[in-house]
Amino acid sequence: MKNNLKINMFGQSFELIGENEDINLVAKSSQLKNWLERMDKRFIIKKILVQAVDRRYDGGLLFAKLHADVIDHNGNLMHGALFMRGDAVAMLIILKSKDEKWVVLTSQPRFPVGVYESIEIPAGMMDDKGDFVSTAAKEIEEEVGIKVNANQLIYLNEFFASCGGCDESIKMYFCEIEMPKEKIEKLHGKITGAEHENEKLRVIIVPFDELPKHTRDPKSLLAYCQYKGMI
Repeated sequence: MKNNLKINMFGQSFELIGENEDINLVAKSSQLKNWLERMDKRFIIKKILVQAVDRRYDGGLLFAKLHADVIDHNGNLMHGALFMRGDAVAMLIILKSKDEKWVVLTSQPRFPVGVYESIEIPAGMMDDKGDFVSTAAKEIEEEVGIKVNANQLIYLNEFFASCGGCDESIKMYFCEIEMPKEKIEKLHGKITGAEHENEKLRVIIVPFDELPKHTRDPKSLLAYCQYKGMI
């Protein structure tokens, strides 16, 4: 039996429908709050069906498959399917030694696209605290093993990863770190990752201008182009 919960948030008022545990999980999630906060007021949500949820290791919401009854301000019915995963951060880490410049990449399995060794810049999903810079610094330490201060991270840009069906917005940052060449070389091949999230990554160090040859990942390519446009 489906239950419903009334949501009144950021000018939207609608019924959230689904299994009781699922609708309560979605209702209290930072993903729903952030999504509604940036929602254009020309969208008018009537109701949202929670079709399925996945939980994080700590019990919080990881992903949700939703379907909304939504119209625009002129009364036109809109496409309402949504894969909700929330916001993320990505970090372009540039290591410098004298006149040479390298970039830090990671290799990890990406089952949804069928790629066992997907090469990307370090990235991570936001937690419920919503602090992008602190999350970025934490991910760099977990995925690369390098400690950086939040003030070392410089904002590049933000983009929607797949706006036809997913809410995910990715904020990109970069940092430049001076490091002896021998230390840079020791990072290559290092195995890292957050054990509590079942992550296992391999660090890859390549010359900065060779980044596009090594990845098909859009956030990595976009961060590279954004950075190149700044220098």
